[in-house]
Amino acid sequence: MADYDRLWKEIITELFEEFLLFFAPTLYEQVDFSTAPISLEQELHKLFPQASSKNRRSDKLMKVRLKDGKEQWVLVHIEIQGTLEEDFPKRMFQYFYRILDSYDQQLYTLALYTDKTKIFNPNSYHYSFFGTTLTYTFNTYKILEQQEEELLRSENPFALVVLAGLYMLKSRKRNKKDYKAKLFRLLLTDEKLPREKIRPLLIFIDHLIELPIEDTEQLVQEISPLIEKEEKEMGLTLDDTSIAKYYKKLGMEEGREEGREEGRKEGIEKAIKETAKKMLNEGISIEVVLKVTGLTEEEIKKLN
Repeated sequence: MADYDRLWKEIITELFEEFLLFFAPTLYEQVDFSTAPISLEQELHKLFPQASSKNRRSDKLMKVRLKDGKEQWVLVHIEIQGTLEEDFPKRMFQYFYRILDSYDQQLYTLALYTDKTKIFNPNSYHYSFFGTTLTYTFNTYKILEQQEEELLRSENPFALVVLAGLYMLKSRKRNKKDYKAKLFRLLLTDEKLPREKIRPLLIFIDHLIELPIEDTEQLVQEISPLIEKEEKEMGLTLDDTSIAKYYKKLGMEEGREEGREEGRKEGIEKAIKETAKKMLNEGISIEVVLKVTGLTEEEIKKLN
């Protein structure tokens, strides 16, 4: 079973600059990223030492340096609970006032809802008692409400993270592999994507959308040409992914039984053509397909 808390926290840490640009572009413009952001997980632990894992949430607290020299703290609550939790807004407020009281820091707060509950999307906490009132409002983002087409148009790598979260919520047993294969093809064919971002995205997608063994083996057959290209040209490694051992089983190692090499070549050729078909069906330009697969225009025409 995937540790979703850890997955979300790690991808936000790895792609924090892209994360901030995606969710808070105005704040992003004020940040000086020549100074590396600092994770402040220990500060949260001090304030909430008894926080229970049963709440199924993950919280990030990051410190960034602004261009005017001041500090800015960024608090992100990632809610992955699939049921209504009435005290969540109160918990958001508690985090805010405890950090404000203890460290006197300005806070940008965001509740990132990754749950399946359509009606759960609170954005404020209201307190009222005999004339004493308080309203705390925070930023929210509900993955279930996002549009696939808009995410696909985005050039921000974090849009692929959100798209993976959306596909996970929409997926059923029969189409999980198709969603995962589509994400991998988008990831491995995006020439604008900085190559150092591929590995953390690959790991996130791989562990977020888990597949049975037989589906994983089939998926590897489909995307092996793309992985091989990234391995050779960019040094991509598959460590820490569920697809690594199945990729090796395709016959990449030498010196096995007679006829293996020929079978390997035939299998790879078939996988390349299947990959090309799916890339074309998903609207990827023929120029990119030619470059990635190494096929000729004539070979691609025969696929139709």
